[in-house]
Amino acid sequence: MKVRLSEEQLRFYKRHHYVHLKHVVPEPALVLAERIISKWVDELVESWYERKLITDKKQELDFQHRLVQLWHDAGKPKYGRSPRRDLVGRDMYDFLKNPALLDIAEQLLETDEVSVHGIFNARPKLPDQKWTDTPWHQDAQYYRDAENTHVVSIWMPLQRVTEYNSCLQVAPGFFDQTLLDGVIDEETNFLGLKREDAAKLVALSVEMEPGDALCFTQLLPHRALPNKSDAVRWSMDIRYEATALATESGKAQGFIARSAVQPENEASYEQWLSQWTEIPAGSY
Repeated sequence: MKVRLSEEQLRFYKRHHYVHLKHVVPEPALVLAERIISKWVDELVESWYERKLITDKKQELDFQHRLVQLWHDAGKPKYGRSPRRDLVGRDMYDFLKNPALLDIAEQLLETDEVSVHGIFNARPKLPDQKWTDTPWHQDAQYYRDAENTHVVSIWMPLQRVTEYNSCLQVAPGFFDQTLLDGVIDEETNFLGLKREDAAKLVALSVEMEPGDALCFTQLLPHRALPNKSDAVRWSMDIRYEATALATESGKAQGFIARSAVQPENEASYEQWLSQWTEIPAGSY
């Protein structure tokens, strides 16, 4: 069944450059996302085990607590905080091609010719971990060729998120028509807004449930709050763009996901996988 956004939701997105869609991500997609991330966690835990940082892999712990407990056991080692290359596989391809997510992208982009943008993340947001606090930023600061090209980001939590456990904040009405110069944040080493620009923002917290999606443009300032809970805050964020306007940064590891006019141009899993062969494991 096609996900259909209301006229009110579409108008809100056009005016404010974001929209919070409730209960639009199907349960099988959430299960698939957890499976993708759990595989990455297993590989990370195995590396700690092989380095003798831990002696027990604690398979009995749940998805929300296993990584944070083992991270403490291992002595809080640094690790790839934004896995991307290590998520690549059939499950990730199927997640990016999920019909509900493509339906959302199609309506927000106003085209039925939709491409996956090659930048996506699964964020492990641990408590007491300042280096995973994403500062105020615009996504296009990471792919500046999208300054004037609509790229829609879709951010999805895998558990309930509030101000306590690191929901996102957005700043509608600020800089959403202009790509600002970014600077490297001294505390986290993430790319973000200059402090004087960030100081002008008025933050709006977006608390969400699993199955919700926060959609926003490539220019909307946003950030993640610190995680003050005792569990990992997991999320997936993916991007789509209109195929006819696809950016070079998007096409590099992206692919045509939906085409009503030329469905034969939709990329197979094998075609997408071939775009990653020269990119080493562990790459962001």
